[in-house]
Amino acid sequence: MSRLLWLDYLATIRERKTWLCVAMLAYALLVVPVVLARPPEHVRAAITTWFGGAAPFQIFMYVWVDLVMNKVIAFVPVVLASGVVLRERDAGVLPLLASKPLSIPRYFALRALSVCAVMVTLHVATQLAGAVYFAARVPGFRPGPFLGAMSLHAFAALFATALCAAIAAWVKHRGASALIGFATLGGLVGLSLIGFYQPAWRGLTLANPMTLGALGLGSLDHLGPAVLGPPMLALAALTALVIAAGAAGVRRMEA
Repeated sequence: MSRLLWLDYLATIRERKTWLCVAMLAYALLVVPVVLARPPEHVRAAITTWFGGAAPFQIFMYVWVDLVMNKVIAFVPVVLASGVVLRERDAGVLPLLASKPLSIPRYFALRALSVCAVMVTLHVATQLAGAVYFAARVPGFRPGPFLGAMSLHAFAALFATALCAAIAAWVKHRGASALIGFATLGGLVGLSLIGFYQPAWRGLTLANPMTLGALGLGSLDHLGPAVLGPPMLALAALTALVIAAGAAGVRRMEA
């Protein structure tokens, strides 16, 4: 099982769609210092309201998380995961798999874990490259808080990828699953920071997994296990639940 997971991970890393995602992330890295040179006025106003000021590192983190990485995890998981198992079904491979000891639900779980691992690889590589690149390009950049906040955000990316795979398992049409996945993630991302703007709604917005992934923004000066641990565990549990839900959905393909 672990051997098959590793081989599938390597195969997914080599696919053209993965390198399209790599190109998009590389572009995001390069363009952020340009955006920071003249941030939109509404961004400055939001940061001042949120943090009580607009220091360079605070502006950078807001731009990086909200305008860049949140948009990335509304798109990249769709590209990576919206065809999980469906491509095999359309190619006529699923009946062959059904005759093997590896059941279709277990195969779905393996494929979902594989694309989740690819998503996390891309996310982590982007943050590590950013820690080096931004240190030279962003005034007041702080690598420690940056990597701490983005380590939590990686769990949101993990959940988003698993969710797209589960949607594909239930919808069973690649085009429709991609559209539904993008619309769902777009809605979650669009609402992810509402609690920061409207503190009265903060408790309610914690039900949004994308909000959990951005909680590091509100604690940049004191990130630690007490801040990062609970939302990481919650996102890991949600990821396991949606993979299980996807396995239940794909079971109908065995009929």
